[in-house]
Amino acid sequence: MSLAVLIPVSFVPLAATRGGGLLVIPYQHFYIVSAASILASLVAAVLAIATIQIGLYRVLFLCLGFMSMGAIFAVHGLTTPGILVPNLFKFFVGSAVATSAYLSLAVPAVFFAASYFPGLSRLERRLPFWPAGWLVFFVALGLAAYAGIAIFNTWSIARLPLSTPPYSTALAIGSISLFFFAAIRQASSYRVARLPSQANLIAAFVLLAGAAAAMILFRVWTFGWWYYHLLMLAAVGLAFRALLFERAQGRSLRSMLETALELEVSVDDEQFDVEVVGALVAAVEVKDRETQGHNRRVAQLCVKIGRELCMTASDQRVLARAGLLHDVGKLGIPDAILHKHGSLNASEWKVMKTHPEIGVSILGRAGHFKRELLAVLYHHERMDGSGYPHGLIGDAIPIEARIVAVADTYDVITSDRPYRKARSRADARCVVEGEAGTHLDPRVVAAFLKTFEKAVELEPIRKAIPSATH
Repeated sequence: MSLAVLIPVSFVPLAATRGGGLLVIPYQHFYIVSAASILASLVAAVLAIATIQIGLYRVLFLCLGFMSMGAIFAVHGLTTPGILVPNLFKFFVGSAVATSAYLSLAVPAVFFAASYFPGLSRLERRLPFWPAGWLVFFVALGLAAYAGIAIFNTWSIARLPLSTPPYSTALAIGSISLFFFAAIRQASSYRVARLPSQANLIAAFVLLAGAAAAMILFRVWTFGWWYYHLLMLAAVGLAFRALLFERAQGRSLRSMLETALELEVSVDDEQFDVEVVGALVAAVEVKDRETQGHNRRVAQLCVKIGRELCMTASDQRVLARAGLLHDVGKLGIPDAILHKHGSLNASEWKVMKTHPEIGVSILGRAGHFKRELLAVLYHHERMDGSGYPHGLIGDAIPIEARIVAVADTYDVITSDRPYRKARSRADARCVVEGEAGTHLDPRVVAAFLKTFEKAVELEPIRKAIPSATH
């Protein structure tokens, strides 16, 4: 946070000398700008990989921010007078190089701020991620079109008033405001986790805000004007360093971003943000009080398994809701069967086996679920085809159902039942591992075993939720 003080203070000597002396070296300008552009593009490329892995608009907007910065700042360098285009300041009040300078901060600032928009997380839970591909396409198309016009038809860009007051002032003030907004939002995450990567992102946003201020305050080619280039180079350098530092610590890129940006899927969010889910879970727990907490534990374990399988955030949200709702069909099972102390007879078992189809019927009326229906209907299918209701075999069982089956099996074994006592976690682990390939999907079991071994992660789940009995 000291940067928020040091950057403005560093402006004092420059402001006292009106930016300092002149240093007109076009080719060195091109080299500095190119270095910053390359670093920004590398950060964008890494974030693009993370976007595919995680599937969240927050990461996508960060990626688009650095992508647009790298592209537009590269145009700023290429349109340096004497590099590819002539000096048009003699004919127009602006030029492609000056316009690109302001846009290289203003456009990324919009994307960075969008990534931290307060309502984005809630919006993501309601929007599919597939339109993101079109967004990337149109942004890339726009950047390519701008670069082509700025380099090959530079006269048209020079006529734009964006690099002269009051437009340039408005762009700079807007950029500064958006960068500080992103820095403040990121600071809230830093106060919780205190990760170096989080601090580096905060510093990068503050440096970019300082660059926007220096750009508007100091004349071209003065030391103050060069200062804004150095601030931008330092900002993208810090962002790149943040990614390299966490990777050097052995953490995956996905894990680092999920922690740094607080991206992990929360079962509580899925239960209480989607009103239908909360109402149905409450109804199931009222119907079968002995199973309270079971659905949430299954949901939390489903999400952890999904993360081990590198599923996107959107897929993990489906798993969270599927885990919460997998037993919703028990609302239609008679209490005498549901609460029977002892084993069910053949006719009672036949009725109990209808609960997946009842669950689909209930959720179908809600109209909010699609993939969750697959998990609810098929979570009692077995890999060898001996399950119900349709006797599906192997990969014919939807992956959501296979994950719920593993989580459900583990939690049922470790919970008290009207007809038996709970078994130990070690026993449950052995049972789950032993049923891999017959009852359960071996790949999902392997992912479960990894989560099981992370005792530090699993133990809080058992402590936070009361022990259940079904």
